[in-house]
Formats: sequence, structure tokens, C-alpha cells
Amino acid sequence: MQIKQIIPGAAICLALLFACKKENNKYTYNQVNQVTVNVPTEDLVVVQRDMIVVNPEITESVAGSGPYTYKWEIYRSADLNSWEITPINPATKSTTLSTEKNLNVPAMVAPGTYRLQYTITDTKTNLKQSVRYPLIVNGKYYEGWLVMADNGGKAVLSFVRQDNVVFQDVIGASNPTLTISGKPLAAFAGIQAKLEHVNVFTDQGMYRFSANDFTFTGKSPDLFDAPISPVSNPGYAVNSVNFDQYVMSNGSVYGTLTPNQGLANYSDRFNGPAGYSVFPYFMSGSTYWALFYDNNGKRFLHTTYTSRSFNTFTKNTDDGIAYDLSKVDKTMVGGDRGPNTEYFLVMKDPTGYYLCSVLPNNKKPTGLMDKMDAAPEIDQASSFAASEVNKQLYYTVANKIYLYSVLSKSAKLVYTFPANTQIKDLKMYKGPGWGKANPLYNARLVAATYNGTEGELYYLDLLPIGDIANGTYSKKFGGFGNIVQINFRSPNI
Repeated sequence: MQIKQIIPGAAICLALLFACKKENNKYTYNQVNQVTVNVPTEDLVVVQRDMIVVNPEITESVAGSGPYTYKWEIYRSADLNSWEITPINPATKSTTLSTEKNLNVPAMVAPGTYRLQYTITDTKTNLKQSVRYPLIVNGKYYEGWLVMADNGGKAVLSFVRQDNVVFQDVIGASNPTLTISGKPLAAFAGIQAKLEHVNVFTDQGMYRFSANDFTFTGKSPDLFDAPISPVSNPGYAVNSVNFDQYVMSNGSVYGTLTPNQGLANYSDRFNGPAGYSVFPYFMSGSTYWALFYDNNGKRFLHTTYTSRSFNTFTKNTDDGIAYDLSKVDKTMVGGDRGPNTEYFLVMKDPTGYYLCSVLPNNKKPTGLMDKMDAAPEIDQASSFAASEVNKQLYYTVANKIYLYSVLSKSAKLVYTFPANTQIKDLKMYKGPGWGKANPLYNARLVAATYNGTEGELYYLDLLPIGDIANGTYSKKFGGFGNIVQINFRSPNI
């Protein structure tokens, strides 16, 4: 009975308590301000030391909120690789660029790929909103054409940047006290991850420069275990797995690692068949990492990554093959890479000229061996450039450009410069195999010419069938010396 008396009493107390609670809970609810930041839809791209300018659009859900504080930070992409890192849980390795609403500061970081983080804080609520922008900082010479010229016996390297800005004598501008000895021969860019080099060859040696600013970083003989002078018919390449760099000179091959694998000098001349003399052109695929052609032995040679010795191919007696890799019996005079890693090589023997193809991705890399009977003036050709889209090979003779169809085995004249103009080099504009695609890849020929007084660089855009668009060039750059060679400098990875 006592329990029954307690329960009604407790019920009365609870009722009074809730009545009081209800009386005291007359809350005022305010809407919490939400901040939205509109971000760029494309990567921000800036040249080193130029201004990074971003004016973000900020939207408030409650008008008149704030005041706000702002923070702009820059991160290396490598510092943001962990899945644990978010704008709320940021990486610790950042540099603060500004605390202003809008960003307007110089890009003083090294060339590379970064993330730009913008954080806005509502000081009333302490709520934060962070967004990230992809940022690419390019060096001054981030992408474009190396133009090697002879100016009165002096080696002068100029640069035509991707945005059509021309920089004359870039080595002299960056190294005013440096003297480059010898007759200019060629310049090659080596760009792969940590590898950012430009190698310049004269007949007296090789000079190495940073691809970002053309500062001098070394020369032969210091870069080699054995002397390579005098230099003739130079070549340079990096294999497809980014393990090795190769220098070719006077028929010999020398190798070293890329910076990803370590730093070392170039090796002695590769071991191989006695008296080998390679044509200065490198081929690479997923089966045969490094393939060269021996003009003395009239055969292909191959090696693997990190090796400094050549192997010969065994004699092939299979029916139906176009040629035997171990005994081609022809001399290579030029070539370029075509579609699907099929290399088109121009070869000759006493009976005429041939279009040979080799496919280093395949276990049996032998391709075509077609006589080029319908290729006018092929015996006088000096430069070759292939499309990686169509089975077509361009070649130059004096002031003329011919287009050879691999499928129809015939060539036609597609462009003629003035009679006093000599084509000194011809290249197809091609992608490096990484990064963004460009609609002009394999759709633009680049011709270097000399008319006796001035060197010029021409962009010749191509129609899908391979002819020159509008029958003329789309861009022309002048003011160079006697151009001896051109090469493309791809952007850094």
C-alpha cells in the first residue's frame, strides 16, 4: 500500500518538473551560414616567377555573415598522396602564400605539380570551408622546340616555347661566361620524372644543361668513363622503362642510369660484335627494350635495361618473313616511329631504297621490307618524319617535302619552299606518352630551313589524309642562324 502512495506522488512531481522545463525551453533558432567557393574547372598553369592570380567567387547562405579570415597554402602533390589527408585533416608540409581574400603572388616554387588550398573561416561560428586547385608551375622553358644553329661557327641554341614566344641563345643568356667549343651538331631533351636535361653536342664533346633554365651542369669528358671526342652523328635517347640514357656517337653507344635509379657517368663503349657501328637512332618496345641497327654488320642489335652489352639475333629461317634480323644486308639512312610502336626505317643496298619496319613490342619483331621504287628522289632524302596515326612517312629533298604512303608504297610531293631555301631538319610534333593529349600531336610537321642568310622554323599543319592544311604553313619563326637540327622539349612529369 505504501508503494501505491509513492507512485501517485512521484507522478505529480514529474508533471510539475516537465511543466517547468517546457516553460524554460523557448529557444531561438538561427540559420547557420554556409559558405560556397566556386573553383576553376581547369588546372591553373603559371610560369615560374610569374604571378599566381585567383579571384574566388564566394557565396553565403546568410547574407551579411562574417567577418571572414582567409588562407592560401601550396602543397606538393607528393605530400597529398595519403588517403588520410583531406582539407579537414591537411598535410603538414605546406607553405602559406597569402592571407588575403584574393590570391596575387609570384610563383617562387620549383617547377612541378602542386595543390593550391584555399581556406575561408567564418569568425562568428569558426566554421571553415576549404577547396583545392590543381596548380602546374612551369619553368620559363617548360615546353617547346630546341633550335640548334651555327652562327658563324659558334654553337647557338634557341628555344621556341609552346606559346610561340621565341628565346634566342638561351645558353648564352643563362651562362654568360661559358664557352661552347666546336662545331654545333645537335641538341636533345631528356625528360622523364627526375630527369630534366638538355644535351648539346658539338664535334668536340657533349655539354649538359638543366631543361628548366639552361644552367650548365656538366660536360664531357667529366660525364663519361671513356672519351667520346671527336663526336660525329650524335644521338641521345631514354628507354621506355626510364632506366637508361643512351648517347650515340661515331657508331658507338654509351649508357648511364636515369636519376630515378642513381647518378653515374656514361659507360665505356658498349660491348658487342667486333667493329659494330650503329646508326644514331634508338628503338624501344615492351619485348625489346633497346634496339639499334648496326650499319657495319647490316643487322639489328638489342640489349636490355641496365645492360651495357649488345646481343645479336639468331638466324631466322621461318617461312614468310620479310627479312632476317641477324642479316638484313642493307644500310640504314633514316627513320621514325609510326603507329603502334612500329618503326619505319629507310634502308638502301646496291639495288635501291627500301621501307623496312620493325615492331619491338612483338616477340617476332620483323615487319615490312618494301622497295621504294615509287618514291621520287628518295636517294637524295635528308630528313624523315613519321605519323603515329597514319602509316605515312614524310621525307625532305632540298626545298621539298614528300609524303610516302606505307600502304600504297608510293610518294607524292606535298610542299615546296622557295628555290633558295634548304630544309635542314623535319620533325613530327608528337606527344611524350604521358600527360594531356593535344589535337596537334601527329597533325603538325615542323620544318627547319636556311636560305643562306637566316634560319627559320615553320609549323605545317596536316589534314587527316596527310596533306598540308590550306597548302601553306600556319606559323613561321625567324632570326636563327644556319639551323643544323631541331628537337622537342616535352613538359616535365
